[in-house]
Amino acid sequence: MGQLLKRLVSELEKKGELTGDLKSKFYRAYGERLSKALKAVEEKRVKKYVVIPGVIEEWIVVGKTRDYLVIGDFYCSCNDFYVDVAVRGLVDACYHLLAKEIARVLKRYEVIKVEENEYENLIREWASFE
Repeated sequence: MGQLLKRLVSELEKKGELTGDLKSKFYRAYGERLSKALKAVEEKRVKKYVVIPGVIEEWIVVGKTRDYLVIGDFYCSCNDFYVDVAVRGLVDACYHLLAKEIARVLKRYEVIKVEENEYENLIREWASFE
C-alpha cells in the first residue's frame, strides 16, 4: 500500500467511520476511484472468502464484468491496477483495493465460506487477467 493510502486507512481505523473531512481527503487523492469504491461497499460487492477449515482467506471485489482478486493491501487483478498503479504509477490503488480496505475497516463485507475443492476453481478465475 502506498504511503498516502496507509495514512488515510490508518485515520479511518482511528475514527471508525468515514467522516466528511476524511472522505474529502480520500476524494482529493483518488477522485472517481473513491466514488466507485464507496459504491462497491454500499452495494455489498466486497467479499471475503474463507476456505474451510479457515486457513486461507481471499478478498474479492465484484466488478462490472468479473470478480477481482485483491491481495493484502498491495495487489489487484484488474487492468487499472496493472496500468495506472503498477506501470504508470499515477495512483497507489485502484478502486477495488480502496473498496476492500474501506470495507475491511468498517466491517462492511460479506464472508463466504467455501470448501477447498471449490477454492481451486475460484482462484484460477480470480487470478486470470482480463
